[in-house]
Amino acid sequence: MDWDIDIEGVNKVLTDTVTEVEPFDGLVTTYGDNLKAIMTGLDYDIFTIVAVAVGEYSEHWAPILEAAATQVGASLTGAHDAVTAYMDGQEEMALNAQQNASDGVIPDPPGTPDESKPTGENIAV
Repeated sequence: MDWDIDIEGVNKVLTDTVTEVEPFDGLVTTYGDNLKAIMTGLDYDIFTIVAVAVGEYSEHWAPILEAAATQVGASLTGAHDAVTAYMDGQEEMALNAQQNASDGVIPDPPGTPDESKPTGENIAV
């Protein structure tokens, strides 16, 4: 399994996504105010049915729009945090490998059973 992550590629995708999502932040923020303005404009008896429809529309879609905005933000944050943790882990593994090398520790090849590891005891005596 290949766990290499193209950090520059992920950064570009996250940056591009944030850029594309930014206009929706304003829409979600002003959604209620915009509908209120529409409702004020429909404050005539002849538009009562339209005002009711707009109100029902708002009640239906407002929570969905808010949930979508929250999910997009959480997804972007999660992807950023995951890549940051991956990079921190890479740095920690490199530091551990360097420290082990300076201490003279030779790592076992993958799949080496525990009982075959050297104990450091002189078994020739």
